[in-house]
Amino acid sequence: MAETLPDERPQQRREYTGPGFTFGIAALVVAVVGFGIWYLEIRGDGGGVEAEAGMGVVALADSLNATGEAPAAEVGRAAPAFRLRALDGSAAELTDFRGQYVLLNFWASWCGPCRGETPALQAFFQERSPGLVVVGVNQQETAETARAFTEQFAVTYPIVLDADGQVSGAYRVSTGLPVSFLIDPDGVIQRVHLGALTDFDLAELAAELP
Repeated sequence: MAETLPDERPQQRREYTGPGFTFGIAALVVAVVGFGIWYLEIRGDGGGVEAEAGMGVVALADSLNATGEAPAAEVGRAAPAFRLRALDGSAAELTDFRGQYVLLNFWASWCGPCRGETPALQAFFQERSPGLVVVGVNQQETAETARAFTEQFAVTYPIVLDADGQVSGAYRVSTGLPVSFLIDPDGVIQRVHLGALTDFDLAELAAELP
């Protein structure tokens, strides 16, 4: 009679329940990690605040659209217009800055690269003003959080509050911050920069401006 050999992997045999089980565990891990990244990057410590009526993306008058095409967050298209609260409580609109270059910078206080680029942005604003203004769009944080950040870094350029993320959505800014848009005096996007702006980036940009 032939001998029956012992199972050399009894524990593995008991625990394995098929490819469906393995796939399910992998999918769950990916979902949890993805949610964690989304929560940390989009919500930050502010968690978003309730939207205010009349604030957010607004229509751009035809007379202010030099392209004849619908506004979009793309080079060569009119920058999406918006109205947001400034840190002093006033309402600020992108069209308020017509006639000068605008460096629109999306940021949040929890974003390390945002913190790293802020001193360079402040210096750039001081050197290029008038003629160019940096406008910081804070993503879904409270006014108190944004104000503390500007005080820490001695920021003097305008800061507006994208309370519910509506403007960020219009500019296709989601998980990756910071993101910057160079807008010309006619309101047309000339450049999109993903990630932190360095001194070199800003010097290169300044060389292209009149």
